[in-house]
Amino acid sequence: MNFFYKQIYEIACLFYSQVCTSLENYFLRGNIKSKLPFERDGFLKITSKSELNISKLRFDFVLNDYELSFNSNKYQKKFILSQENLNSIIKLIFDKQFCKFLTSLTGFKYSIDFFGAYQNFPITQEDIDQAWYANHYHLDKPNSRNMLKIFIPMSEIGMNDGPLELIDIKQKIQYLVGDLGDIFLCKLNVCSHKAGVPKDGNKTNLIMMQLNPSRKWFLNTNLYQRQFKREPKFTALTNKFVRRKLLN
Repeated sequence: MNFFYKQIYEIACLFYSQVCTSLENYFLRGNIKSKLPFERDGFLKITSKSELNISKLRFDFVLNDYELSFNSNKYQKKFILSQENLNSIIKLIFDKQFCKFLTSLTGFKYSIDFFGAYQNFPITQEDIDQAWYANHYHLDKPNSRNMLKIFIPMSEIGMNDGPLELIDIKQKIQYLVGDLGDIFLCKLNVCSHKAGVPKDGNKTNLIMMQLNPSRKWFLNTNLYQRQFKREPKFTALTNKFVRRKLLN
């Protein structure tokens, strides 16, 4: 019976993703150069040496300036930012320059629908087969193929720190290692991926944001409350029931 429900869920996700992607491409997408690296590979790393303002920002302060924290399970801690700090981070990241840059890559404007700051810990060998923080390869199926995720290190992430592992459109494995000031853009309904598991004594400190195509740049008014919950699925439907405000 569980297998039957899983198959139904898989079919529903596929149908939903295909319909949403087609509608977004037709109604929301502007013109872009089809051979841009991001569209060709499904991910892009923006280094701290980039000329983008966002690349010069540091987010390590999140680890010391959060409203509260709690363990979502025994191998992951979540950091909850105050509304004031969350607004400040969104304002710092999504200035007009960065928004224009993202639109030039994909042809879309976006609604910022989820923000999460978390710390992943090493998983013991007896628990490694279980999914604690998306540490097995998967696709973000109940989403449009145009959904964009942004990852920002809160501290240096090396190979021992559990970097995100991603198989790009060319079927090459990428390890998203980076320094403070680096940014990763990923299409995770297209690229199979998993959270890397830190080696003993190490941690992964990362910010993740979910962006969905929209007619204008919007900010989901539930962003603060969503920090306490799991990342939303089927956002084209669920966002019909929440308010959004213009970003810029």
